[in-house]
Amino acid sequence: TLTVASFAQERTVTGTVTASEDGLPIPGASVKVKEAPSVGTTTSADGKFSLKVPANGRTLLISYLGYNTQEVAISGSSVNASLVLDSKTLDQVVITAGGVTIKRREQGNQATTIRAQELTQAKAFNVASALTGKVAGLQVNAVSSGVNPNVRLVLRGNRSLLGNNQALVVVDNVIVPNNILGNLNPEDIENVEVLNGAGAASLYGSDASNGALIITTKTGKRGVTAITVGQTVNFEEVSFLPQLQSEFGSGTGNDDVPTYTAYENQQYGPRFDGSMRVIGKPLVDGSIQTVPYSPSSQGKDAFWENGLSSQTDFSIQSGDDKGSYYLSSQYFDQVGTLKNDDYNRFTLRLNGRRDLGNGVEFTFNTNYIQNRYDLTTATSAVFDNVLQSPAQIPLTTYQDWRNDKFANPNGYYNEYYQNPYFSIDNNRQQTRNDYLTGNVQVKWYPIKPLSFLFRVSLNTQNYSNKGWTNQFTYSAYRKALTSNFNNIQGSVNDGSGYSTQINPEFQAQYIEKITKDLSLNVILGASARSNTGKGVNVSAGSLVQPDLFNISNTVVNPGAGESNSTVRQMGVYADA
Repeated sequence: TLTVASFAQERTVTGTVTASEDGLPIPGASVKVKEAPSVGTTTSADGKFSLKVPANGRTLLISYLGYNTQEVAISGSSVNASLVLDSKTLDQVVITAGGVTIKRREQGNQATTIRAQELTQAKAFNVASALTGKVAGLQVNAVSSGVNPNVRLVLRGNRSLLGNNQALVVVDNVIVPNNILGNLNPEDIENVEVLNGAGAASLYGSDASNGALIITTKTGKRGVTAITVGQTVNFEEVSFLPQLQSEFGSGTGNDDVPTYTAYENQQYGPRFDGSMRVIGKPLVDGSIQTVPYSPSSQGKDAFWENGLSSQTDFSIQSGDDKGSYYLSSQYFDQVGTLKNDDYNRFTLRLNGRRDLGNGVEFTFNTNYIQNRYDLTTATSAVFDNVLQSPAQIPLTTYQDWRNDKFANPNGYYNEYYQNPYFSIDNNRQQTRNDYLTGNVQVKWYPIKPLSFLFRVSLNTQNYSNKGWTNQFTYSAYRKALTSNFNNIQGSVNDGSGYSTQINPEFQAQYIEKITKDLSLNVILGASARSNTGKGVNVSAGSLVQPDLFNISNTVVNPGAGESNSTVRQMGVYADA
């Protein structure tokens, strides 16, 4: 008897999802197996996906917000899809550049709208984080680490090797610096309109040649009074660390028999055996530290702390048949995964609109933001110091370097690298940022199809920062013991400045529906923009007295610098 058995196997299917209107990749699109709904994935930043499909899987369901869901037959190991915009989306009324309200199908450029629910459903603590993966072709890349990192916003790829590739950010018709996205309260946002094409530049000039993000905040709803209070707490931990061996301890050398070196940072010594071994060199009082020769539970993997963020939100809105108002406040506090790193933010917003009668509407938006940073300036050095710690070293026991003789730089075991806790405390920077953004506008309808708008907007930032490296003098005994360390002379720097933008604007718009299928929409406008800024910084090295971070505390001449700028732009625009 001959028996033949066959076993169905799953296979891997890969592909790319793009937008039909421009052929560019769509990140965050959902890809599921129709016959097995629990099996699915999402596309990466470049629109690609890889999915293990069960034997009974024959069709992929591919969907993305604002696009029609597409069914694609699995005919091989590669499946590509091109999604088409939903017709209902084309009939949506959107607020685009200059605060103009039109139907999406009437736009002359590609645009994507992100609603409030999409931004807040994951409880992101700032708008920059909330936008990640929400818009096809929008890259939100962190350019710094730690608490509240800065981000770069790039739409549809880089256009220049040396120039600015970032998208322009406009909040309530006010052009703002991109770093304000890390400080906006997501709960205040009504929607975000992402303009990908050259239409953005037609109003905002060359600043918007890389596209624009038009952010509209809430103004309350007529006939609705509501009070909202919220509290959100998030915990954070390091997702992964370099995988290092944990079988051998301190030592160097290329000989066949590994040699133990008590003060060595490299791990080429003998295999761990659990015995007690000394680390470092004897201190001036003759004492020396002894630890078990085995991987320590207090080692470098335990160095990183659990981050914690707490966000408290409050808002009240009210309205009647003549207008509406919206008041909100938020306090956000974040403690990072690196010891003593802290960031906090306070925001206050007041928006409103009022019908003054006789075809006149008055609208205002104001937003105040303040944030404070207290960070170490030696993050990369700290990370290196941690990695240069052999597995048997109880690293987290060296936090109190001021009082623990084995944690102090004069007694630390490592002959080549500093105690990372000392590096954290000895190199600090405190930063203060205050932002004020707002605008007032009056819109008049002399006749129903025609409107005239006059608007004045303001955006100003005031900042200051102070950084220092504290002085430290090694003992004569430590320097005689090793030549690897030099006294830390210490330094201090102070900086402050401001930037202010004022932008008056006039706009006339005529909208009339001529026939069922034909309408007329003409816009004429003029805008003037004035930007002024100033920055001052001073610095000094070779501090005389430790722990005194004052520019006059030096034996050398301080350095200083100042920058001043004034830029004015004027423009006219028309669209029909």
